Amino acid sequence: MIRLLTTFLCLLLLSPYTFAAELKAVSPRPAPPLVLRDLAGNTHDLRHYRGKVVLVNFWATWCPPCRAEMPSMQRLKTMMEGKPFAILAVDMAETEKEVRDFLREFKDTRIDFTILLDLKGEAMKAWKVHVFPTSFLVDPEGMIRYAVAGSVEWDEADPISKIESLLPSR
Repeated sequence: MIRLLTTFLCLLLLSPYTFAAELKAVSPRPAPPLVLRDLAGNTHDLRHYRGKVVLVNFWATWCPPCRAEMPSMQRLKTMMEGKPFAILAVDMAETEKEVRDFLREFKDTRIDFTILLDLKGEAMKAWKVHVFPTSFLVDPEGMIRYAVAGSVEWDEADPISKIESLLPSR
C-alpha cells in the first residue's frame, strides 16, 4: 500500500504543471535518528556526521523524479569535495540487488555518494516521509534546517548557497 501511494505521489510530481521543487527553510528541529547500512554492509549513524552539513535524501529506484535528481546530487558531491558536507541517500524498502541494478543504469554518471538501505521503511516513518523524493538539509549540530518534497537540481545556485550558508566557519 505504501509503495502504491508513493508511486501515485511520485507521478503527481511529474505533472506538466509541476516544476522543480524548492528547498524551503523550516523551523530548526533535531533530526530523527538514522542508523542504516550501506551497500557494502557498513553501518552509518547520522550522529557520526556531526560537524558536517548532511543532505538526507529519501528515494526509490521506481520513482522517476528520484532517478532524475541523482546526477545533480553526484555533481553536488563533486562540487563540495573537501568541505564538511555529506550525502546520505536512503533507499526505501528495496533490496540491495534492486539498488545495485539501478546504479548500473547510470553509464555516463558514476554515483558514488553514500546510499543507505531502509529495508523495512522504518527511517521513512521516523522522518515522516510521504512523497518521493524527500530531502532534508541537516546542519553541523544535527538540526534539520531545510526540507523539500520533490526533485531538486542540487548543483544549481539556490541549493548550493543554502548548503554553504550552513557550513561551519573555519
